[in-house]
Amino acid sequence: MSEGLAFSVFTELPAYTAAVAELPVSAALAENAHGAVAVVPGAGDWWQGMLAARAGGAAAVVLADPAVLPLGAIDLKQWPGDVPVIVERPRIRPDLVAAAVAARRGTPARIITVECAAPAAGLGALICDGFGWMRSLAGGAVAFQSSIATVHSRIALLHAGDSQGGTVPATLSATAIGGPHAGGLLQVLALGEVRTEVTVDQPAGLARVETVTEEGSLRAPERYESSARLALRRAFDACLADGPATDLAELLHDMELTRALLDA
Repeated sequence: MSEGLAFSVFTELPAYTAAVAELPVSAALAENAHGAVAVVPGAGDWWQGMLAARAGGAAAVVLADPAVLPLGAIDLKQWPGDVPVIVERPRIRPDLVAAAVAARRGTPARIITVECAAPAAGLGALICDGFGWMRSLAGGAVAFQSSIATVHSRIALLHAGDSQGGTVPATLSATAIGGPHAGGLLQVLALGEVRTEVTVDQPAGLARVETVTEEGSLRAPERYESSARLALRRAFDACLADGPATDLAELLHDMELTRALLDA
């Protein structure tokens, strides 16, 4: 922490440097991770980056847009619970998830479908976020049942449990498309008495949540705050909170499902 400011932030990522500049009262850039919120890039072996931040004395870690790591790359015994981890997942922003869940007003989904399309190199991360949306809208953990694989696509059959012990049938389909810079498209439908439609179009810079009820259609307001700035604010809150952040556990759950589908 920096004297006169709430938190110091150690980062080399331009998006986070800009986010710190947008939070002049609550944040300032730091020269190292000691006592700071350390931002770890999600490309490559980010687990080792997190361990390095911990060894450097980081007060908290922000994991920025993580890739899906191979099985066995993570050993949770190496991570202490007193160092909170906030995961920035731009395609499944917590504020959009909260808006989508609140708009359903407690009405359960009867079936959930997720469609992902991206270049092969980025398909894993998109699938992982698709599972995250599925879990969030179902209100409970997602369990893998079976899968179908072709050369360019994967289809998973799953069920998701709500907090009352019920289950929701779900499917996820993923297709590899285009070249390495084609971007990705994620669409989620939660169907029932209330319909929730989520569209994340990376090339267009679009993230939309729409809810349809018997009273009409409601679209969540557009978010102007950057994903990086939101992640920093959540990291500051996590440093002050009594309970542990759930981001890492949720990411690893979604990643386990992703690996099961990709390796099928």
